[in-house]
Amino acid sequence: MRTLTTIFTIVVLLLGGSFTSYRYIQSTAQTLGSQLATVEQSISTQVWAAAQKKLNTTQQHWDKSKPWWSILLDHQEIDKIDISLKRLDKYIVTQNVPLSLGEVAALEQLIEHIADTEKLNLRNIL
Repeated sequence: MRTLTTIFTIVVLLLGGSFTSYRYIQSTAQTLGSQLATVEQSISTQVWAAAQKKLNTTQQHWDKSKPWWSILLDHQEIDKIDISLKRLDKYIVTQNVPLSLGEVAALEQLIEHIADTEKLNLRNIL
């Protein structure tokens, strides 16, 4: 009976931790996605100062989320996001509309992909 209780407790802790980490990743991914959408809107209208300011806000939010994402996720995915953010920053500084919009779309896709791969479903298990 004691072994069964221990196993049950471990399973509950693992499932609870998994659910909590998924919810954290999902919520931060949504926040980053909405911030990137405002950056994209500023780039589309070529308001570069606003785009830079919104990107800085996104970068600050990412810097706060990054340590937890590093614990929960593969480091290669996090490195891709870091590289993409730096690339986007340089494209905004040079005021390059096509490359900036392309990089924002790629960054949004990276973040969305991470949130999707962490979702508990049969496709991700198998």
